[in-house]
Amino acid sequence: MNTVRSIGLVVFFVWLMIDVIVVFRLKTGSAENRDQRSLKLLMIGGPVVYALCIALSYGAMGAMHSAALPWLGLVIMVIGIAVRSLAIAQLGRFHTPNVAIRSDHQLKAEGLYAHVRHPSYLGAMIAFLGFAMSLGNWLSVIVMMSLTTCLYLYRIKEEEAALADAFGDAFRQYAARTKRLIPWIY
Repeated sequence: MNTVRSIGLVVFFVWLMIDVIVVFRLKTGSAENRDQRSLKLLMIGGPVVYALCIALSYGAMGAMHSAALPWLGLVIMVIGIAVRSLAIAQLGRFHTPNVAIRSDHQLKAEGLYAHVRHPSYLGAMIAFLGFAMSLGNWLSVIVMMSLTTCLYLYRIKEEEAALADAFGDAFRQYAARTKRLIPWIY
């Protein structure tokens, strides 16, 4: 299980570094910024959650007694990374790390965005689940999913308020026909 955890740690941190480089090159200026605190919460809260989950994985409490589940976690993490990457690519230059609306912003409702309003967050959450599973500890999974879900739900609330303000009825109609984060469910 230590091998799987090591692979999971490498994949996770390489992904985070690449994700930060790709996403932060698209940061907007303060005039377009509608982010209240969600980016700061993600930038501070995320690493705290990751460190806590990694620390928990080295303890005996919550250890997974299946060798297959951590390997499955690696597969799930890669799927999540792929979903997030595709969502970022589909949104293009309108994907920013801060909640922002550009002057020529367009509401995206095709591709993954035809099914959920926040597919990049869905991809991240899938990747977080897979990473926590690859650590081989159920407590890591519980902590990761409960805390990152709270962080992302706050982010989604801010983002949807900005989109509703910018796009009005067009966003409300889009929101009425799509789910927020999980297709067909939520």
